[in-house]
Amino acid sequence: MKKIAALLSCVLSLALGTASAADPVKVGILEVLSGPLGVIGKGSVEAARMAVEDFGPVLGGNVELVIKDHAYNPGLANERAKEMYANDGVDVIVGCPNSAAALAVSDQAERHKRLFMASDAGTTDLIAKNRYTFKWNYNDYMLATTAGRWATKNLGKKWYTITADYAWGHDLLKYFTAAIQDEGGAVVGNDNVAQGTADFSAYILKARRAKPEVVALLNVGRDAANSTKAMVEYGLREEVKAVHALLFELDIKGAGIETFTGNYTAASWNWQVDNPGAREFADRFLQRTGERPHFMAAAVYSAVWQYLDAVKRAGSKETEEVIRALEGHTFRDFFANPGHIRKEDHLQTGKAYLLRVKQPDQVKGQEDFFEIVGTLPPEVAHPPVGYFGRSLY
Repeated sequence: MKKIAALLSCVLSLALGTASAADPVKVGILEVLSGPLGVIGKGSVEAARMAVEDFGPVLGGNVELVIKDHAYNPGLANERAKEMYANDGVDVIVGCPNSAAALAVSDQAERHKRLFMASDAGTTDLIAKNRYTFKWNYNDYMLATTAGRWATKNLGKKWYTITADYAWGHDLLKYFTAAIQDEGGAVVGNDNVAQGTADFSAYILKARRAKPEVVALLNVGRDAANSTKAMVEYGLREEVKAVHALLFELDIKGAGIETFTGNYTAASWNWQVDNPGAREFADRFLQRTGERPHFMAAAVYSAVWQYLDAVKRAGSKETEEVIRALEGHTFRDFFANPGHIRKEDHLQTGKAYLLRVKQPDQVKGQEDFFEIVGTLPPEVAHPPVGYFGRSLY
């Protein structure tokens, strides 16, 4: 009987081992891979591939990537998340630009009791939204606080804002206004402008009449480029300082560095930060893609790596065990040095940077567009625990 029991135990162990090997860790990457923002999403996908390759096997098996496009459409993002959790069996979704899209994915994560590392959307509504969502990378409060506080101290007290007329822009305006006022400044005027507007001339002329010291462009992508071009065309850029809520190397490359020279923006990372490994990652990314990585790509790499590390430390991909491994964890990687994942609200915090676009003759290499002119420590850059009246514990 003992021999039979031992044999059965051996067979059972082998069966379990086979089942484990047949059930790999699956990481879903949900990005914008089509349309004008597709090039940014494709960079994030490549960063995810690099993270999986660099990390290697987990729980004795290879990690599988499931990659889908939500085309910057919240409804499609919701459907893609359902597919990825229910049909594709992903254990985590990473990425997801567009705040409304990310909020929909967060709801699906809670419904399916799987994880969501929200690395691409800025809305603060993702902070402490549910136990299954971890807010990685930047958030609107961080962008506004970093740029608003530093620029009010160093560039001017009188601000005019041009704001993308949807939830993300409205969020930014609220936090920028608070940061500017905290430093003794004031917003003397604002225009809400529809996303995709081609002609910003009326808004730029209105801003010019207000005689501000700083103009904040609370938009992104083509809107950021078009509004900046209008500032240059009408001479406003020569009279004031320009601050962007978000500005990517790809925007500068597309419109020309002369359009953005001297403008400021906030970021959670830049490929020239002095974090150990940052330059090595940027060089490898350049070799693979022909471009330097934007901060969204770096954040996706970090989120994928830290998720896999949590699975490894937990010894399991079971959701509750991975949550416990992530909560309160302090880590150091090329993206955040250090980074911390707050248990109370699942916000990943790290140092924030204020960047200025270089003069054309200062550019020394591929995507060498920014210089780092200021930093904020995590405890200042990010909202305090409980700031939004929410806590997970």
